[in-house]
Formats: sequence, structure tokens, C-alpha cells
Amino acid sequence: MSTIYTVKPEHLIRDAEQIERSAVESLPAWILLVQSGRYGDAMRAARALRQAASERSVSVRREILRNAGFTVKTPRAARAAA
Repeated sequence: MSTIYTVKPEHLIRDAEQIERSAVESLPAWILLVQSGRYGDAMRAARALRQAASERSVSVRREILRNAGFTVKTPRAARAAA
């Protein structure tokens, strides 16, 4: 899927909203290309981000995101990647 560099709830919610907007905008094209399954994939990713954002524990957030197929980097790895 994609890489997450922070598990702060406000960032996860912002990312979920961005994925949802993009999916809604892309849906007509995906239907024409017979790839409407991508919409479902995007909505599942957004749901996982929102579920992770609702958790208090950082380790639980990371676990939810990993189970949803995201790669979660630690803050140290994020700084090294920049």
C-alpha cells in the first residue's frame, strides 16, 4: 500500500480524507476502465486509517496500520529517509 511516517491521529484522519476524496474523484474513470475494485481498496485503507486514529495507544495504531497493509516507519526511520 503506502508508507506511514507518523501515527498521530490528526495526520491519519487527514490522510483518510485525502484518500476518500481521491477515490470519489477517480471512481468514474475506474468504472470505465472496469477497475471499480480500486474504490473498495481505497475505502478500506481510509477505514483502517480512521480506526487507527481512534486508538489511544501508538503501538495499537501501528498494528492496525500494518494489518491493513501499510508500511509503518518509526520516527527515527522517518528522519533517516528525509
